[in-house]
Amino acid sequence: MEKLANQFVKYVSEVAGQPATWRPRASEHLPLYLTQQYTQCEITIGRRSFLGILLADSASFRPATFEKHLRQIMVGATDVEGYCLVAEALPAYLRQRLVERKIPFVVPGQQLYWPELGLAVQARKKKQTPVAVAIVSPATQAVLICALTGGIPAPITPKSLAEKLGYTTMTMTRALDEIEANALGQVERNGRERLLNFPAGRRALWPAALPYLRNPVRETVRIRESQLLLKLRIQAGETALGGLSMLVPPKEPVYALGAQAWKKIASRVEQIPVEDTGTCRVQLWCYPPELFARDGQVDCFSLYLSLRAEEDARVEAALEEMMEKMAWS
Repeated sequence: MEKLANQFVKYVSEVAGQPATWRPRASEHLPLYLTQQYTQCEITIGRRSFLGILLADSASFRPATFEKHLRQIMVGATDVEGYCLVAEALPAYLRQRLVERKIPFVVPGQQLYWPELGLAVQARKKKQTPVAVAIVSPATQAVLICALTGGIPAPITPKSLAEKLGYTTMTMTRALDEIEANALGQVERNGRERLLNFPAGRRALWPAALPYLRNPVRETVRIRESQLLLKLRIQAGETALGGLSMLVPPKEPVYALGAQAWKKIASRVEQIPVEDTGTCRVQLWCYPPELFARDGQVDCFSLYLSLRAEEDARVEAALEEMMEKMAWS
């Protein structure tokens, strides 16, 4: 009780701009069931006196029931000009119901609604500081790959990114949070809009982002190549690497598909357990490979990420050769 009283006095004094006081008040005239739910106190703000009605348990509190109880509570309160409900905590939906019913209340530090004083104040939610992550999400990685492939030449908003990459604006907003938290890009505000920019350039972004990027391949399946439409055949893995280096491509072609593209054909194709004549491997990616594919091949950055764990010296040398040929300008 004393802690709540101190919190109330401090909060109301600051909001009202006038000194507030609080002192206990007897409740003998109330029936037992009301004294178990409410405690009374006398509140003074400036030269005005009010009855403070302290809520004992917010879990069972109902504004409509309180209005019925209020008629009995106010019978013995002829020496005050009004009342105010005081609670240590109240969920947002209950506070909204109180406002709708014009019931004055104070939740110290959170909200004050007191029409007789001409006051209605609600604390703003503190903006959470983005937390750095060990590995960025697939959507965030898609944004970074977009930047690395030259798709973000100027500052861009989450909404524009969503339209460009096929994600929701909320997902792109979270992507900006991860990029900002991991210091991989610059996020600035222009009015109410956030803008993402990479002022250091693509060449600097790649080594900075690399430790936080994942292998885009979630799973690899094997199907008959004839069952994969030509428009879906985006070369990936060692097949794509063979086209970008001196590596001899495998006899069994490797392609990449995003989750949505695979979902559309999964029920119509037969998965083959082992390599056979006419089979191909299909990598199922955590973001759509077609977003950044060029000339029928996945982008070099995602390709590197999909193969960097390979322990084959030929693949390692081919990856190094591919990245050395990268045109950054």
